[in-house]
Amino acid sequence: MNQLLVIDGVSVRQDKAGRYCLNDLHRAAGGETRHKPAFWLRNEQIEQLVTELQKSNSLPVEVIRGGNQQGTYVCKELVYAYGMWISPAFHLKVIRTFDAIVTGHANHSAHDMMQAGVTLLGFMRKELNLSNSSVLGACQKLQTAVGLPNLAPQYAIDAPDGAVDGSSRPTSSLTTLLRESEFAVNTNEAYRRLQQLGIVERLSRPSNSSRALNGRKEFWSITAKGLRYGKNMTSPGNPRETQPHFYTSTKAELIRLMMVSTKGAR
Repeated sequence: MNQLLVIDGVSVRQDKAGRYCLNDLHRAAGGETRHKPAFWLRNEQIEQLVTELQKSNSLPVEVIRGGNQQGTYVCKELVYAYGMWISPAFHLKVIRTFDAIVTGHANHSAHDMMQAGVTLLGFMRKELNLSNSSVLGACQKLQTAVGLPNLAPQYAIDAPDGAVDGSSRPTSSLTTLLRESEFAVNTNEAYRRLQQLGIVERLSRPSNSSRALNGRKEFWSITAKGLRYGKNMTSPGNPRETQPHFYTSTKAELIRLMMVSTKGAR
């Protein structure tokens, strides 16, 4: 169900596997100390439920330590169980929120949607290394969706840190870069070389496509290290994927690195 979940104005984050953040649910429930997720997870009945869920879900609970996404993430069944543990009233809110999303009858306020959108953008920017221009484009769509005035700027600077020109730099796809440089490797091989160099990485997302492997579609994304050589744009084919573009000003250095990587692999 990879859709925004908002309860009482609190956006509930999801991790890459679609699990929900119990820390956000704790805040939505009032944030009382006695309702901390850590206390709930020590409950013997919950431990038994987790064990049972592990038979069909290899990882119903995942704890992320450190970073912006730190927290305890659980599957939907455990979200219901946590809501029941808090109170009957909060349990009903959780059930009705999920039901509204499934039936398409969710009716969140503009504030809820804006807060949820900002949370999602923050997660995407960190996890996908999205370029400033891609984030700006998403912000412009978000403010339109919630009916806010057009307050965002019309452009964003995508140049890497320390760029002497201080402006957005021309970019091209890897296929175009290879063709213009006459580097005799195909695009897939070039991506593999860049992956060895730590400049790109292979990510995946849930997909129902017949071409997906085990329900997931893979795509390439520029790493934090690779931001010196290019930027991640949102894919025109699917906004949940990144599309790497590389700066033409660093093309020669990038080709040289791939050539060295090719020689080292022989």
